[in-house]
Amino acid sequence: MNLGITSIQRNRGPWIVEWLAFHMLVGFNRFYIYAHKTDDGMTQTLLKLARHYPIAVHALDTDAQPQLAAYRHAWAQYGQAVDWMAFIDGDEFLFSPAQEQLAQALAPYQDQPLSALGAYWVCYGGNGHVEEPAGLVMQNYPRHSAPGFLPNRHVKSLVRGGERIDIQASHVFDTPRGTFDERLRPLRHGFVPELAPSCEVLRINHYAVQSWEFFKQTKQNMGAADGSPALVRPDSWYRQYDRNDCDDGVSHNFLIPLKLKVRELQAALAAA
Repeated sequence: MNLGITSIQRNRGPWIVEWLAFHMLVGFNRFYIYAHKTDDGMTQTLLKLARHYPIAVHALDTDAQPQLAAYRHAWAQYGQAVDWMAFIDGDEFLFSPAQEQLAQALAPYQDQPLSALGAYWVCYGGNGHVEEPAGLVMQNYPRHSAPGFLPNRHVKSLVRGGERIDIQASHVFDTPRGTFDERLRPLRHGFVPELAPSCEVLRINHYAVQSWEFFKQTKQNMGAADGSPALVRPDSWYRQYDRNDCDDGVSHNFLIPLKLKVRELQAALAAA
């Protein structure tokens, strides 16, 4: 199964290797990365890795809803080359809690009359970090929000390859046969407060805030890639998402294979 990811990312240089390594581990084998106004070396890292791995790198400088522009371009260029395409961000880690490989989790949906699947967030907090620690996001930020945290009712889309979709928003698209969650409940918007999230088959670990330092120096004034570039997230936004209620152990289960895969990518970088 050809599984692709389209992602627009900005200044995720310290974490892009981990993000790629994780998604390679769970079975993605096509990466379409849009580097939006990046000046921290992330683009150079991606271009080096693209010599060894199936990564397409695009530079993006527009401020006019760059996420939607990236998604439309990616679907027009690559939508026929994949069986499924995920549209997620650099602070989102998509996997199946039920299966080691995402292709196994998606197989039961192959014959369902649907265009896309929606995967719910599990939002992770700052875990008490004031300064941004070195190392892996999944190791540094194991604690997350409780199931009842309302933002966990956001979803991101995995679209079946070849569908004729209309991208007018970043979470859920207009599709001919509809978007459904893993329980086959219809999803018409990217935020579904009326539904209790189900993350048994598909799950997105969303590292929304990271440390206070990262928020203040990077994320607060970054704008919204699917909205206004002038957006300034208030300090209250950090406090809202800084939820550290639970540690269900999911992150710990990935650490050994993730570290090994990161080392493999780092060796490829050194050889590039």
